[in-house]
Amino acid sequence: MAVQRPPARRGRPAPVPGRHFDDGRGLNAFADRIAVRCHRCDTPGWVLASWQPYRWTACFRCTGCSVALDSGDWVGAVCMQGRRPCGYCGHQWLHVHRRIPAGVPAPPTFSSRCGQCGRSSDVTVVTRPLRDAEPADPHFGLPLHLVEPTRAGLLWAYNAEHLQALHEYAVATLRETKGHHRSMFSRLPQWMKLARHRVLLQRAVERLQRRLLQG
Repeated sequence: MAVQRPPARRGRPAPVPGRHFDDGRGLNAFADRIAVRCHRCDTPGWVLASWQPYRWTACFRCTGCSVALDSGDWVGAVCMQGRRPCGYCGHQWLHVHRRIPAGVPAPPTFSSRCGQCGRSSDVTVVTRPLRDAEPADPHFGLPLHLVEPTRAGLLWAYNAEHLQALHEYAVATLRETKGHHRSMFSRLPQWMKLARHRVLLQRAVERLQRRLLQG
């Protein structure tokens, strides 16, 4: 599954104190510069990406261990899927659907038990990037640098612009939308949308903003 194309950039209206309006931007609107940690040595760094005609072009260069990633590389979590008839009774189908965390070697086959005869057969699987395994960047699956646990849930962000958008949402006492069902704000975790967590979210965002400035 490819990373979605970002929406065309449009001028955003000036924020009104106490009021937030959902402009319809998706999470991919912030995916051109992402603060991450190297999957090998944990050194902080940046994924830089640009939207070329019909696809993203991205790169990552670690300043700690010199690992290099370019478009098409994937080091994050994967989804493994496959199916085949039973190798003993021919009953169709034996299915495999597994999520493999980042850093765990993925075997080329998985054993699946037949519901008809009860015997197991090896099923060849195909590997696909698991881009919704949060919190990770959508280009390579690298762990995000801007991650902050709270008592209500986990907060994460891609970059300073993403943090600013979340901060404007957090401090607003009035939140408006025009029914953007695919926008980032419509898909926020439920705990972030609750009024009782407004201050909690605001303070968590501000901690990440300070961390980004210090880094």
